[in-house]
Amino acid sequence: SQVKEFGALVFAATMNVRQVVSILISYATYGHSITELQVLGLLAVFGALFYKSFASLGSSEGEKKPLVKKDPEAVVEAPAKV
Repeated sequence: SQVKEFGALVFAATMNVRQVVSILISYATYGHSITELQVLGLLAVFGALFYKSFASLGSSEGEKKPLVKKDPEAVVEAPAKV
């Protein structure tokens, strides 16, 4: 699936692009006009989304470290039956 291969961010971006294309087709089909504020909103949302995509591609962090370190010598005991 797309999420497994490319990650959740790419999936979210794809879904957002589909929604915007659908909106633009609707505007063209029914002859509505897009206001400047709507264009500004779309640019802000997609600008932030693509910035986050490209910023995460360039990061060299790799996998994040776990919050809690596992103790290899720790023994977990089963609770006693009553």
